[in-house]
Parts: sequence; C-alpha cells; structure tokens
Amino acid sequence: MTRSSSLLAAAIVLSTVSLTGTVAAQTAPASPLKITLSRFLVSKDAKGKEILLDKPSVRPGDVLAYQASAQNLIDKNLADLNVNVPIPENFVYVADSAKMIVNGQSITPKFSIDGKTFAFAPLKKKVQVTKNGVTSTEEVTVSPNEYRAVQFPVAVLAAKSSVLGEIRTTVK
Repeated sequence: MTRSSSLLAAAIVLSTVSLTGTVAAQTAPASPLKITLSRFLVSKDAKGKEILLDKPSVRPGDVLAYQASAQNLIDKNLADLNVNVPIPENFVYVADSAKMIVNGQSITPKFSIDGKTFAFAPLKKKVQVTKNGVTSTEEVTVSPNEYRAVQFPVAVLAAKSSVLGEIRTTVK
C-alpha cells in the first residue's frame, strides 16, 4: 500500500521534459507525466525480512524510503527528464541508497547540497582553512550526509511507461 505525500510530491521537480515525436495539441493531456512521491518507514518483519510500512509519524534514527514515480501518460516517448527528490530538513541521506532502473539499466544519480545545482558524486566544495595562522581556500569532498536533493536523469521515458526511483534517509 502506498501513501502519496502531497507536500513532498509538490517538491519533485521534472525539468527539461521534451517529446520525441509529434503530438497534436488537441490529443495531448494537460501534463504528459503523472508524478507520485511516497514515503515509507523501513522495518523488518518477524522473520527479519525488510518491509516498508506506511506510518505517518517517525522518530530520530528511523530510516525512511522515499519512492519517486514518473509515469508517461502519452503515446510518445519523453526525453531529457530529471526526477528530483528533495531531502527534507532534519533528515540525512543514506549513502549509496539512490536507485532507479530504466529499461533494465541502472541510472547514475546526481546530488545537490543546495537543492538547485546537481552533479555526480563525489561532490566538492571550497572551504576556508586556517593552518599555522595562514588562511587559504581548499577544495574538499562533500559528505553524503550534506546532500539536500537527489536527481535521477532519465534520457528517455518510453511511451505509456513508468520509472520508480528510491532514496533512503535517516531522521535526525
């Protein structure tokens, strides 16, 4: 059972969507995509098997799975689709948890520390460092716990198909 989180679903950003092929304006739906973002508590059943629970409240230390679904509603392929999944405040991204498969191939995700600019891992940032009284700027690797959003770049989403991406977070 899935429960769509409308607050977070509104935060999913699909950018640079283009149609491959031509669609007459009168036959195209208002949006060629249906977007769903669902949140689940990651738990284990009595046998120790991982299960996803639909729970409205969480506690510090809980691990949550965010599943982002993009469904192409039209009879034409969509190209250059970016599915962005925000990481809510007071949550930390679980390293290496971003997963999406399109046409049997794993999509390499991009990450952001500001929710706007995305790049492939490892992300880098510049910081001021003082050593022996001398201040300089150094480039350092960003820890995955600093990520604020994950982006799944989908080159082509086939007509009438869908993709499902997932990330995991821990509650601070």
